[in-house]
Amino acid sequence: MTLITPGLEEARTDELLLDVHNSLRDLRREFRAFKERVEAGEDVKNAEVKSKATDLNSVLVNCQKLETTLAEVRQKRSRIAQGGYALDLDAARVEVRCALGRLRTCAGSRDVSE
Repeated sequence: MTLITPGLEEARTDELLLDVHNSLRDLRREFRAFKERVEAGEDVKNAEVKSKATDLNSVLVNCQKLETTLAEVRQKRSRIAQGGYALDLDAARVEVRCALGRLRTCAGSRDVSE
């Protein structure tokens, strides 16, 4: 049976937050350098402008995914019992079905209930 603990979800969320933070930092650096080039009068190609816009869009999509993940974590955490854990009933159901399948195999022709 699988236990859901707040610590596992928080660690995953922290990792996602760090990844998005790093992406935003890198993108900010790139945009600063790009802006300085434009302000210095350097000729900038349309393809480069489109590339920067695509990068920005990608980071925004990642931020939206992170927001969704954070909302899911908060929702799961609100369902976790006061003892600090909860049971993953879907995983437990799969485990029970597998065990019943093994019993059916061992029982041969005799039926084992669902």
